[in-house]
Amino acid sequence: MKSTSLLLFLIFAFSLFGCSGTKVSRNTNDLKTSKYFRVLADADDDPIFVKLQDDLGIVPKMKRYTIVVDVRDNNTAMQYVLFGDEYNPTRFSWTQLSEQVRTGLLNWTGSNKERLD
Repeated sequence: MKSTSLLLFLIFAFSLFGCSGTKVSRNTNDLKTSKYFRVLADADDDPIFVKLQDDLGIVPKMKRYTIVVDVRDNNTAMQYVLFGDEYNPTRFSWTQLSEQVRTGLLNWTGSNKERLD
């Protein structure tokens, strides 16, 4: 009886203090229009995160990594991808990525994509 009362009390307390289960929604169009963003990539999320490493010649393959994409400038020579640690990343030209990977990154709306612009 005491454990049932305690369980009911805990359920009531959690519901009273904001555990509503409401999901915070993100505007995926904002993510798709971003030209400057970071992705905490996981190779299991999508094949583009493996293909990206193929395009850049990353060996051995990494399961998880960070990239920063900056394609804000219309001059393709100024567009780039930073691969790796934020304190010492390797810089690659945006054009080194295949069209499939570039399109995939721009259209990516996963929770691991963060707008920087």
